[in-house]
Amino acid sequence: MKNNWEISKSHKKVLDSLFEIIKVDSIKNILDIGSGRTSIFYLTDRFKNLIIKGIIYPGDVRKIDPIKKCVKNDNYELVESDIKDFDSKEKFDLVLAHLFLGEAEKFGKNNFESILKKLFSIKTNYLILVNLFRDEINYNLILKEIALKGNILKIEYDISEHGDEYLGMLIKFND
Repeated sequence: MKNNWEISKSHKKVLDSLFEIIKVDSIKNILDIGSGRTSIFYLTDRFKNLIIKGIIYPGDVRKIDPIKKCVKNDNYELVESDIKDFDSKEKFDLVLAHLFLGEAEKFGKNNFESILKKLFSIKTNYLILVNLFRDEINYNLILKEIALKGNILKIEYDISEHGDEYLGMLIKFND
């Protein structure tokens, strides 16, 4: 039985703002990197007619269990894989990396630069990054990758009721 958990207002505000300029009918397949209950909840609710593919580090029950418990929709598929081992020939219309970059180094001896390169190597039209300011993220490296691959269409910032600061970016990849 699913509980009545809801996405926080600040998360929803940032995500809604970043998604508002993307034409929904142009999105046919979505990859959620570092899936968690917030991102899967949001994506499955916004894109009810799509199956969301979510990547989770193998055995990460702190993410898997809340997804199973809190996400009311079932239009998702979870793939347990370290991002460095994820190899998809598929091109995605949209990739979401929600709170991923700030925690991905904690797993599998990953380092920020290799994770970032891997993330930016995934074939996609759009990449949405959402990060917490308290996480140690090298924005200089992010901006260099963006300059090589595409451009920023929108930036959104919000502070949650708990004082968490979120920075989100919508990146359009070059064709």
